[in-house]
Amino acid sequence: MRKTRYDVELLIGVWQQQEEALMARPKTGEQSAPERMQEAFWQLLEQKPYAQITISDVTRLSGLNRSAFYYHYGNIPELADDAIVSIYGDPDITAFIAHIIRQDEGIDTIRDYAIASIATPQRVASIRKLALIAGPHGSTGLANQLKSHVIEIWLAALGCDPEPLNPGQRIVLEFASSGMLGILAQAPAVFTPENITWLSRSILPDIIAQLINSLKSDGSTPQP
Repeated sequence: MRKTRYDVELLIGVWQQQEEALMARPKTGEQSAPERMQEAFWQLLEQKPYAQITISDVTRLSGLNRSAFYYHYGNIPELADDAIVSIYGDPDITAFIAHIIRQDEGIDTIRDYAIASIATPQRVASIRKLALIAGPHGSTGLANQLKSHVIEIWLAALGCDPEPLNPGQRIVLEFASSGMLGILAQAPAVFTPENITWLSRSILPDIIAQLINSLKSDGSTPQP
């Protein structure tokens, strides 16, 4: 079938977009285009609410063009998902969240672990990103996603299947995970050696640990 002028122009436009996207591929040792856009996303989330972040903001801060953005992502939520998944895949973050409910260690051990965490630049950067998700610049959707991730980590640490949990146990999970998000939202201010020492000696760690570990009990629905 003979191509029309419109078809040819469309093909040329697609080819140009692909060429521009390919030009955004990094040299050895450089950040990839997705990594640069993810980093731009975190910087923007620190500056403004999630709902106000635009594609133009991301391309301007990352130094990439819109063709490069659309080559990898369809919209800002897709970029956000990619950026957040990279944080959730960090084993240090998983260990940090799971450590909070450990009951086989003394308070001093938990305190030392937390202080060691804030002495590690990579962990500090990851915790700060969690704080951005849980903080005022995040969104309800991002916060719920983080809450679900925290719950998944806790249940996995306990070896609990979420399916048989009764309504009361689900309320316990909701209460404890909401409290955890509140802590994460304040992380930049709270996570200092002095504050961690105070928190470790407070009743808070025991409350969270006891609430979550209570889920290991019988999951049958309470009778009225």
